[in-house]
Amino acid sequence: MTYDPMTSFPSTADAYTLGPPAGGGPADLARVAGRTVAQAVAHGELRLLYQPIVRVADRAVVAVEALVRWQHPTLGLISPDRFLPAAEHGGHLPLLDRWVLDRACRDMVELDAALGEAVPAHVNVNLSVPTLATDFTELVTTALRRTGLAARRLRLELSEGADLKTLIDARPRLEKLIERGIGVALDDMGAGATDLRYLSRLAIQGIKIDKEFVAGMLHNPRDHAIVRMLADLARSLGLHVTAEGVETGDQFAALARLGVSYAQGYHLAMPLTLAALTGMLLAA
Repeated sequence: MTYDPMTSFPSTADAYTLGPPAGGGPADLARVAGRTVAQAVAHGELRLLYQPIVRVADRAVVAVEALVRWQHPTLGLISPDRFLPAAEHGGHLPLLDRWVLDRACRDMVELDAALGEAVPAHVNVNLSVPTLATDFTELVTTALRRTGLAARRLRLELSEGADLKTLIDARPRLEKLIERGIGVALDDMGAGATDLRYLSRLAIQGIKIDKEFVAGMLHNPRDHAIVRMLADLARSLGLHVTAEGVETGDQFAALARLGVSYAQGYHLAMPLTLAALTGMLLAA
């Protein structure tokens, strides 16, 4: 299905734009007003939004990325940059990953029931570095078994911020999941310190080009060269390529000229609630 943001974009509270937090400082980021992510999970305060990923050739929605938000009792809806540092410090990232994975799988089953064949092919879920260091295969397979989502519908995104040893050590576990039909991609490509010589040793099927390079590619020749290089390298390795943070039509057109296959960003669609996503896809 083809999504045209000029005609299909929901103009309701189901679409969220979260700007930088107003006020506060590092202490607020660490404490999140005295409440932990574990408490947020226990009290049902977490929410998932879904940002569509489109095929550049025809703007068809082919996947969605699950993005977590916290409906905090006093701070309102807050974005991950405000609570992930505290979650990491408290050792709660694996718990958060488990909640997101389970909810995303359940939501996709619900979306299947509403849309039938019109449903996006994949839901992308991020796995944190602490989770990658565990035996996460059971976490993933349990979520699929519990929710009934087909393995081929799930794609895991690994942060390039993970150290190279963690990514390489995770390869056997990732390969087991890939054998089951689960997709794996390396997120924020170019933002970390991954040695490109080791890229072929990682158990991945795709990369996502970091939004900072997409943002600068039209006015910074180096950013443009990096995007082109990453796209060419990925294709030569047989990896699919997604550009993140596409905010203008000119950026989208430039990515198309470079042969980038998939894109996501505010120019194409903002993060949506499940209800808004369902309505958008039904109307497409």
